[in-house]
Amino acid sequence: MTNEEKDIINGCKRGDQSSQEQLYRTYGPIVKAVCYRYVGYKTEEAQDLFHDIIVMILTNIHSFKTESSIKSWIYRISVNKCIDYLRCQSVRKTELDDDMMNYPSSERLNETLTMDQLVEIINTLPVNQKLAFNLYEVEGYNEQEIVKIMGMTPTNVRTLISRAKQSLRNRIQAYLGKEIDIL
Repeated sequence: MTNEEKDIINGCKRGDQSSQEQLYRTYGPIVKAVCYRYVGYKTEEAQDLFHDIIVMILTNIHSFKTESSIKSWIYRISVNKCIDYLRCQSVRKTELDDDMMNYPSSERLNETLTMDQLVEIINTLPVNQKLAFNLYEVEGYNEQEIVKIMGMTPTNVRTLISRAKQSLRNRIQAYLGKEIDIL
């Protein structure tokens, strides 16, 4: 841990506003990225969750142990809070926007997928599939870790990941109007 990080943490523990602002500027983008990945890109829910997590971090900064990395601590809080949020949401299936699906395939044939479009398609997955997929493919957790996080059996986790990949493959192919060889 750098001296600058220690100063920020100690200042936050004292309630120093400039230290809190520095923590926000330094680590806010990490928190926001996690929120967008789990809850949806630039959604109101992601923004609300982002602010809740920042408040939670500042409120609980006294529990941070300086032997570990502040970045890892903030990241872990962010992921856990997003997972908790998703668990509380009702499972709902969202289909791709009808307008997107009705474009003639010849107009999409040579089109490539942007990161924003990919995130949008991932966010159409049912909540448990999206969570399992993000934990496995994006966050890099192994199956056993996902089993513990989601409180499911290994078979259920494998099934969710497999179904998420198949669903994403189908949705991306439908969007692009051509076969793809990914996932």
